[in-house]
Amino acid sequence: MTDAPAPLIATTDERLVDDGMRWCAAVGATPQLAHDLTGVRRAWRTAAAVVVGEDLVEEIARAALPRREHVLVVAHDPDRWWPTAVALGATAVCRAGDEDRAVELLSAALDGTGEACVVSVVGGAGGAGASTLTAALGLAARRRHLRPLVVDADPLGGGLDLVLGAERAEGVRWEDFGATRGRLDAASLADVLPARDGVSHLAWAREGPRRLPQSWSAVLSAAVRAYDLVAVDVPRHLDDAGIEIIGRSVLTLVVVPEEIAAVAAARHLLAAVRRGAPAVGLVSVRRPSGIGPTAVADALELPVLARVRPDRRVRGAVDRGHGPRRSRSLRRVAGTVLDALGLEP
Repeated sequence: MTDAPAPLIATTDERLVDDGMRWCAAVGATPQLAHDLTGVRRAWRTAAAVVVGEDLVEEIARAALPRREHVLVVAHDPDRWWPTAVALGATAVCRAGDEDRAVELLSAALDGTGEACVVSVVGGAGGAGASTLTAALGLAARRRHLRPLVVDADPLGGGLDLVLGAERAEGVRWEDFGATRGRLDAASLADVLPARDGVSHLAWAREGPRRLPQSWSAVLSAAVRAYDLVAVDVPRHLDDAGIEIIGRSVLTLVVVPEEIAAVAAARHLLAAVRRGAPAVGLVSVRRPSGIGPTAVADALELPVLARVRPDRRVRGAVDRGHGPRRSRSLRRVAGTVLDALGLEP
């Protein structure tokens, strides 16, 4: 985080400068200072956040600078300055004495990048290999020097940590978020999640009931700010959480074995997926004497983005704790997906 852009304090009010310096110190940042429009123009685009004093609000608003996020106006009479703040593009107006609110807004601006690509993976039929593909996406992202997180959101699955060979890795599981309330810090989340070979994962504990905690949405939001790729293994029987997850995903992959029965099952699943997913892609799984990827695409009226050629060694590798990292087919498929998403090295 040492190379992260600094906040900007724009004001001629020395008291506000002192307040802003204190707020920034509370979130571990050293701000830039600007006392006029020229200084504001210089740092407007690159600053992590902009704190504007009421003495410069009108001048900056008249300058019609490009719209940006994380602009805070500080004023003695917030109600008076709201119309001008809106014209400026500010997301909040607070009093100088409202330190908690100011620190909260600065913390949000500095907490991660907020740019992770979320991908959901759903099995079109039982045993299609959604968990294995989810793990492969994380491994492929790491090979590209990205920061990946793979998430097990399927309480009835065998466990994504087992697929990765990381069930003994130290860190928090879903159950540990049961008492979590409110917004989560992205950097703190990344610090406590278990990882293996550079791939962080969020899975279930081996024992006890499995259900997503009420805070799951806040956990996912923090993950988006902390990582470059978040790949989620979503259960086939879509509940409210599953529907929301695919709705927040850039791409939802439906994994379909090249078999008539699997295609029939996938057709019912796709009806639900298409209602909430911004984009859907098929990954077909080759079967001996199967119907082939073209028939799958025609039956489901979607193109096949990639095709998995089953590798008998993968199951043994997973059983031995090596995960799917040695499968050339899965590596190729995961690479194709990352290329389609624009996630280059």
